[in-house]
Amino acid sequence: MALIASIKHMTSDIAEYEAETIPGIETFALDELYRLYGREVSQVRQTRPGFLRFRYRGAPQTLSLLRSIIAIYRIHCFSIPRPRALLGHEHFTRLTMILRQTAASFNIVPETLGIGAAGSQSSVFRRLRLELSAALALQPADDGKGELFLRLIRQADGPGWELLVRTTAQPLSKRGYRVADVPGALNATVAFAMTCCGSLPHKARVVNLCSGSSTILIEHSLTRAADSLFGVDTCGDMLNIGRRNTRAAGMSAAIGHLLADARRAPLPSRSVDRLYADLPFGHHIGSHQDNLKLYPAILQEAQRLAQAHTTFVVLTHEVKLMKRCLGNSAWQITDETVINLRGLHPRLFVLNQNSARIVK
Repeated sequence: MALIASIKHMTSDIAEYEAETIPGIETFALDELYRLYGREVSQVRQTRPGFLRFRYRGAPQTLSLLRSIIAIYRIHCFSIPRPRALLGHEHFTRLTMILRQTAASFNIVPETLGIGAAGSQSSVFRRLRLELSAALALQPADDGKGELFLRLIRQADGPGWELLVRTTAQPLSKRGYRVADVPGALNATVAFAMTCCGSLPHKARVVNLCSGSSTILIEHSLTRAADSLFGVDTCGDMLNIGRRNTRAAGMSAAIGHLLADARRAPLPSRSVDRLYADLPFGHHIGSHQDNLKLYPAILQEAQRLAQAHTTFVVLTHEVKLMKRCLGNSAWQITDETVINLRGLHPRLFVLNQNSARIVK
């Protein structure tokens, strides 16, 4: 039997949720959660790296505004000794009702189902996946995730198990404007976190050196539509990808793209209020040998472009090189965050100028 579209949206009673984010940017996620939802959220706590739990009084769909979050899951507790018990009539009936209600709240009709759990390839989980797929008229997802996605974990503070159901058909980190992508493109939640560093004047002038897919610029413009933004990249193909994403976001008028060497940007000196750079790690793009010349040159060019109050937000995996170059520059670190990106551990540096070292 197909999912019934007429099922009403889930209630807005207070419920418990888990937010998944990039390990390292939990503080940005906490700030955004309180800023957007204020008193509607309570009992917020970090349970492990990259995961926050909280209670929220509102419809689950309204949490989809969060841009620092990979995905939101609603938590349902089952008093069962092991996952096999979910195949019993009582628990299976409740499980399918929860999933039908969740699916009915999506803005698309889901076609695939995925289950994430320790031992998800065991006979019990294979059977559970098949029976749920049949009951909901969904296909098991090839990638294991699916548009209707659930996780099962043992309760940390009880004898039962928790069912965590993703509240959206796609992860929140999968931005609709990313119509063109490249290997190594910056995760959108990290790009959003970069835009939250420091204050800015009204109608700021913003430049992203080595702008790539323009994710940072788009995330910035989503928050501050009045700012003027420019991306600078030496690769024409990469710049075209950035333009395509910018058009998909409806921001072509706000974001300009300059085909130029980021070490010699065609922009006036002392003209920029905020600088960004997602510098090549030397993995998918560039090499360590290239970076030995690129990093000090980028720092010098950023100094030329910056006004006295300008903050330069940089992401890089070349931490030792970056710190060595900073020691010979007019920039100083005011904040440093370690991020875990699929096993890589880049640093997010927030830089401001050391007035004692600025050479006019």
